[in-house]
Amino acid sequence: MKLTPFAKIILILLVLGAAVGGYRSWQRLQPAGRAPQPGSKNSAGQPADVRSGSASGELQFITSASKKGWIVEQIDKFNALESTRIPVVLKSVETREAMHQILDGKAKPALWSPSSVIWADRLAQAYQGKSILDTSDANSYRVILRTPLVFLTTKEKASVLRPLLGSTDCWANIRDLSERKKRVPWGNFKWAHADPLNANSGMLSLALILADYADRTGQSGSIETVANSAGFISYLKSVEKRFVYNTAVEKGSSALVASFVEDPSRYDFIVAYESDGLREVSKNSGLAVIYPNPTANSESAVAVLDGDWVTPEQKAGADTFLKFLAQPEAARDGLKEHFRPVRGASLSSEISRYGENGFRDSYSSIELPPYAALNAAAFKWRIEIAKKPG
Repeated sequence: MKLTPFAKIILILLVLGAAVGGYRSWQRLQPAGRAPQPGSKNSAGQPADVRSGSASGELQFITSASKKGWIVEQIDKFNALESTRIPVVLKSVETREAMHQILDGKAKPALWSPSSVIWADRLAQAYQGKSILDTSDANSYRVILRTPLVFLTTKEKASVLRPLLGSTDCWANIRDLSERKKRVPWGNFKWAHADPLNANSGMLSLALILADYADRTGQSGSIETVANSAGFISYLKSVEKRFVYNTAVEKGSSALVASFVEDPSRYDFIVAYESDGLREVSKNSGLAVIYPNPTANSESAVAVLDGDWVTPEQKAGADTFLKFLAQPEAARDGLKEHFRPVRGASLSSEISRYGENGFRDSYSSIELPPYAALNAAAFKWRIEIAKKPG
């Protein structure tokens, strides 16, 4: 049968429509991080997974490695929905570095998951231009999961350390152990937390030490001044006198936990997330945790960024993804990674299961010091403690 020119045009349009629809369906079904394919090149000849921002047909989402498991599952589920018009693509960058990349224009995501509200507030404060996010607006910033800091140790050592590290004098006791005013029966005392300039858990550790010192010296109302004071730096040096600074500490939270699990004799304890502690105790019943009193929370929050690089279509897609994460199913998925959902599910049964390893439902936590104070303390720590010659 001979086709008329008009019929040929109709046939071509039908074929093109089917091809475009098929591609979009395929794109939605790709797992997080597979669109674009790792190792592929963009138009500038750079690896596709390190582009500075969202391409028009995707929503770039920046998060830290410690939260990657949970968020990958959510992204895959969201991208597989027939209603999803623009897929979410993941990029892993630690919270502090991500904030600076956004401020410097090196990263231009549509979505960001900072590990604490202090980073989100700092981005909003320092961003030049229109308001990029509002942490008081649930449509702009929402906390989905959280996990507190714990001291990760062994069951054997926990029996000695718990009375010291679980008390309200925990940091004063660590200082006394570091200065050998108090002793442990196994000999040399050593401990570690992640580098605060490279990892959120390290910054939260420093926040606890700073807040405790300010409270004990009656200076809680001027904590930024305290962070820059000679008195605090002297105190910090004494607390960290037996601190182990090695490659794992420098790399960050996940590397430090891996280092401890590989050889617990490297440290008497480390500062870790409760979620990491639960994961490791499920594999090794000889491990235990102790909660600082008070401790600090790390949050899995999601911010929809209103940067000038975000198109109206991307903004709408990011809003839809945030609503997707607010559903109870996303909270229940967080339990698989041992996080505490803010609402919609509870980690209580798992915490009870490992009660003999020190886990507990309730704990007290601090309100974090402002970014300026923590940043000042972190730089002092890096210069005066971690990188001190000799």
